[in-house]
Amino acid sequence: MAGILNNLYPPIVDTMMPSFVRTTACKVYFSLSSYNDSADIQNVQVTVSNQNSSLTALDPTQYPAGVKITSLNVDTDIESDDRYYITISPSDLKDGAFEINQYYKVQIRFTGTGAAAFTSSTKVAAWLTNNQAYFSEWSTVCLIKGIQQPLIYIKGFDSNDTSSSTETVFTVSEVVDVVGSMYYDENEDEDEYLASYEVNIYDSNSRAVYESGIQYSNEYYPNEINHKVKANLTNTTEYTLSITYTTNNGYSNTVSYTFMTVSNGIDALNATISVEADEENGRMIVTVVSTDTTEFLSNLCIRRTSSESNFTIWEDVYISLINQGSSLNLTWYDYTVESGVWYRYCAQKINAKGQRGTIITNRYPVMIYLDDIFLTREGMQIRIKYDPNISSFKTTLSESRTETIGSKYPYIRRNGNVAYRQFPISGLVTAFMDEDGVFISKDSTFGDNLEYYEEYNEENLITDYNDFVYEREFRKQVMDFLYANKATLFRSLSEGNILVRLMDVSFTPNATLGRMLYSFSATAYEIDECSLDNFEKYGIQTVGEYSTYIEYTYEQKGQLAGTYVGTTQDVITSIQSEIDLKTISGYIETIYYLKWLRIEFQGDPYLIVCGKDGSLTPATASDTVTENMVYGYIVYINNEAILVSPRGYYELLDEDTEVISVWFPVSSEVIVDYIGYISEVEDTSSYASRLYYYTRAGQLWGTFDTNTSLSKQIYTKYYLDYKAYYQKLTAIDRITVESSPGAVVYVKDSFDDDYYRHVVGPTGILDFYDDEATISAFYFCGMHLNPMTDETRLEPEDDEYYDTGITVYSLDSITNPVKNGVYTVAATESSEDETDAALSAVSADEDSGEVTVEESETIYDEDEATYTLLLSEIVSDSDQYIWYRGQWYTFTSDGDVLCPVEGLVDYIYELIKGEY
Repeated sequence: MAGILNNLYPPIVDTMMPSFVRTTACKVYFSLSSYNDSADIQNVQVTVSNQNSSLTALDPTQYPAGVKITSLNVDTDIESDDRYYITISPSDLKDGAFEINQYYKVQIRFTGTGAAAFTSSTKVAAWLTNNQAYFSEWSTVCLIKGIQQPLIYIKGFDSNDTSSSTETVFTVSEVVDVVGSMYYDENEDEDEYLASYEVNIYDSNSRAVYESGIQYSNEYYPNEINHKVKANLTNTTEYTLSITYTTNNGYSNTVSYTFMTVSNGIDALNATISVEADEENGRMIVTVVSTDTTEFLSNLCIRRTSSESNFTIWEDVYISLINQGSSLNLTWYDYTVESGVWYRYCAQKINAKGQRGTIITNRYPVMIYLDDIFLTREGMQIRIKYDPNISSFKTTLSESRTETIGSKYPYIRRNGNVAYRQFPISGLVTAFMDEDGVFISKDSTFGDNLEYYEEYNEENLITDYNDFVYEREFRKQVMDFLYANKATLFRSLSEGNILVRLMDVSFTPNATLGRMLYSFSATAYEIDECSLDNFEKYGIQTVGEYSTYIEYTYEQKGQLAGTYVGTTQDVITSIQSEIDLKTISGYIETIYYLKWLRIEFQGDPYLIVCGKDGSLTPATASDTVTENMVYGYIVYINNEAILVSPRGYYELLDEDTEVISVWFPVSSEVIVDYIGYISEVEDTSSYASRLYYYTRAGQLWGTFDTNTSLSKQIYTKYYLDYKAYYQKLTAIDRITVESSPGAVVYVKDSFDDDYYRHVVGPTGILDFYDDEATISAFYFCGMHLNPMTDETRLEPEDDEYYDTGITVYSLDSITNPVKNGVYTVAATESSEDETDAALSAVSADEDSGEVTVEESETIYDEDEATYTLLLSEIVSDSDQYIWYRGQWYTFTSDGDVLCPVEGLVDYIYELIKGEY
């Protein structure tokens, strides 16, 4: 201890050091007394003992006195006082390693410079005895603990850490779900668990594009990592995902992964999304509707961003399994929007593995303007429409005022972090504040008795304006809502959104109306900040979770006819084979059982031997006819023999019997009518385990008819599907059309439902590009001609047309047509067939865009149908034809000739390759 000969004071050490990997050295950090510096210290003495037994844990062969003598180290990267440390290596211990789940007690003391130099560990006892006057006191006990090396698994990434790898993982969404866990490789149980983690995303310039802050682990599943990245990541841009994790005893490490989002065309949601502000009811109406009639079976997610984050933070607001057996047509209401804030919404599919697909979004933001006060909780909302009032509004702070004798003015101090808002609220309660039945309705209030209620009101001339009964029932529900011991979301134009609890709620009847109406008053206290996470936490509006098993079950009538014999030709198996032929790609359909069955035998009945034990056996040719034989048929249902009369009809009427097997012991020609219970599930085996993404340039040239889908030609060009991998086009980002001036091009992009007409200008080039949209489909649709203005010329130029003003009943009657001359064909029955024959070139078959892959035939069906309808309308609306380049073609009111066009198309496309 410090004294006349020794002025050393013990080191100042924490009660515990952060955990460390048990196969590495442990550093014990400490600080020096303010009365000492490092020059006063010759060396450091260290003892290490087992916490359970208090026996020394040091190797006795190296440290016979149980004391390790080592040098004083300084960490120059640390500026604080506790920058000094000593090192304890696994080789210093008896077993050569730190034990799992074992705490060690460490104590440290200093040796002063006046002591004799320490020269040999074999003479340490004598050295300790002779120099004890120069030692400081022992420090307080510091605990250390070695743990196994934690490993991090993140779904979608193969390795534990790709920070030193050039590998890039591709996600199929602009939204990244970071889902995984911390685990240990060693077999022995480790009690160290994950306490918290941070998720950060950096761009290629190491700039942070997203920082999650500290996320604490789930107390029930402490090693689980589950975080949704709320940043709007740019498609096809490379990012680094960094996860910094900390265990319960302070071990911390960081792992990194490189990834890129690729969303276009992967798990595409073939739908449109629209958003409408419903200001009367204080909500946004989000509608997602399929663009085709295909059955929708998947998880659907709706996400939201706002002007408050400059539209950079996207958050889930609704997730649900849609398995209704019909096309997608969903309407969802968002009751948490704030007045005066602009919002955008997007929708996407989530498969059973949690992978997110392409998003569809409303292109322009929408804002809501609230005229009334709204109180929202658990899918219910009260609108304070009449006499809304807030008489005061204050922020409560924890402050104290101290007055002293010597000071003229008081001392005011703010204590703690208390800062919450409170305000009184009041209004009139009446059913007229809920005219659209958002809160409750008469149907939900009276149920099956609604008919009696309405009849009574009609007979007694009771209207909505003097309906005491419904006003009372409505008020009861309002009272239950306001008195509930739960958080409520307060929303208004003046105050914005505030998460509150209502206290001191009271109701006052209005005597002038015979107490039919009541007014209420309450005091609102802010309890937490407004965020989607807190809305979920307090039950204001729940998001939901995606289903890991996507199934749709339905009943289907069917009929099967044929000849069957034996268990290998089970009728259920035959039905399953027919179902397999009709199953949509990406799904698996299985018949569970038959709930109704009728069998009609077509062949002649045969002799059946009825055994004494109830068995039924078809008679053979060698059997002698006995009284135990009958004519009929045998069918095995659920492996039980059923005797069918010679009439040949059998019907199973018991709805409680689930038929899982139907077979015949002898060859039987039958007609089977049934109702099957069928399950349709998502085929998760069809999802690629690894994706490769490419952005490339391509070119297409030739002569194109008006019905030639160029986008389909491009798609077919790159489509491959094999057992080991698949390849397909995910998007056409840009097209540049080179053609003769006047060439007409119809283009549809991902933001539009309609095609738009474009004409190639004098430069001969048209460029189509939008950084937020992709090209859905495009067609050449003839040549545009200008009217001939100089009538002194004998004939029009190549880019002009001449309106002859001639009307005929048949194009065949024109023997010497004028170059680029336009003629009108009168509509008669006799002329229709002749005109169709003359215009056969318009509907010439596509010769260069033949689809050879089965799946690609349906890729552009919706876009093709839209264009085909558009083209047919253009043709049907025109009764004019033009003699152009030696042939007759339809001539439209826009001045377009529906003829083949020579052109060259350069395009930028996105290609995805997936390995199964």
